[in-house]
Amino acid sequence: MRPLHTAYLSAYAPATHAGPKSTDLREPGAGHKLPISSGGGCRMAIRVLQAAAKAFTLANFALPLMERLREAGYEVEAIGALDGFESRLMARGFRVHQWELGHTFNPLALVQARRELARFLDAHAYDIVHTHCSFAGIVGNPIAFPRTRALLYTQHGFYVHDGLGPIQRWAWLGIEKVGLRHAHKVICVSQAERDLAVTLGVGDPSKFVTIPGAGVRTGDFWLPEVERRRRRAAIRLGLGLAEEEAVLLTVARLTWDKGYRDLIEATRRLKGEGLRFTLLAAGSGKDEEAIRRAVKAAGVDDSVLFLGWRDDVADLYASADIFVFASHREGLPIAPIEAMASGLPVVVSNLPGCCEEVEHEVSGLLYPVSDVDQLTAALKRLIGDRSLAARLGGNARQRARAFDLEAVLDQQVELYREVAEAL
Repeated sequence: MRPLHTAYLSAYAPATHAGPKSTDLREPGAGHKLPISSGGGCRMAIRVLQAAAKAFTLANFALPLMERLREAGYEVEAIGALDGFESRLMARGFRVHQWELGHTFNPLALVQARRELARFLDAHAYDIVHTHCSFAGIVGNPIAFPRTRALLYTQHGFYVHDGLGPIQRWAWLGIEKVGLRHAHKVICVSQAERDLAVTLGVGDPSKFVTIPGAGVRTGDFWLPEVERRRRRAAIRLGLGLAEEEAVLLTVARLTWDKGYRDLIEATRRLKGEGLRFTLLAAGSGKDEEAIRRAVKAAGVDDSVLFLGWRDDVADLYASADIFVFASHREGLPIAPIEAMASGLPVVVSNLPGCCEEVEHEVSGLLYPVSDVDQLTAALKRLIGDRSLAARLGGNARQRARAFDLEAVLDQQVELYREVAEAL
């Protein structure tokens, strides 16, 4: 890993402000209040720690919130495993602390991560700790809860999906309860996620708040027509794609739970019917090599282009004709909202969170999760019907505004204000 700027990176540096810590941290649940500061006099800036298993999560889901909180007068820092994405946080002036958690199921590594976080929080004084995603919540929340005055937790989607059997589902939800129980407020990224969380019996329903995802700067994806055509031509030229060629795009991590088996089979079927198109896959992930081999084994390697991790996704949306998202597990995914904001027609699996984004036959096409027949049929419809694609794309652009970043940040900051007033 490349050297990091020590001005913003420290694992156990002394706290610059030792704010008051309350010992009134009761078990979260029905009727309890957040701990009240016993300190008197002038209130100092509230110190916030954003925590995740990896810096990737913070850079992609928490950075806009961190910036808005700083603008509002909070002191904000971050902690997570350093994976290269910490540079984005540091470039914005945020201090990033090392936490060797990552995504591991090694028991010894998990015990070490818990001890490391406990030592860190004991050496620092944060008024609010905000954890993101299941790994940080499950491992970190029981440690952070008695060491901070308020603990917020954004789950970003339960690790349960239709592919899990009843025993696996029961086991995963049991593990998820650990993170949910040890939090004063849980931010659910969709109403479906909140409904599920409430049924788990880990606190009064009032502690679960629905805020739609991490938000998208929708204006970044809607381009003036001249600019859209310019970027479209540039991307297609670089990839060797003709202007008249149908281009499908998916933006997702290269992991099997993102539905790549379904996409590969749908591509094979469409190609077998004589349809000519190219599927662009933007993303990287732990299953990349296996997915590449599956594409080759299916005989569609001439129809699929792997683009890797890209920062120019707005240009990729401009270059495409159809967006497809075949995931088996999501909270409220960002990529479909971006695609909709760009004016693309979308084909999305009907996961609960996705159904809150896309109105079937109005702002996109939904199909049953893992149903390759329906996925193939939806893609075939849009490839062959440009007027339908244009109508759905226009409606999708309007629908995306409901998930605009500024509206989401307003809700998040309002929650912070309510929590801060109770400190």
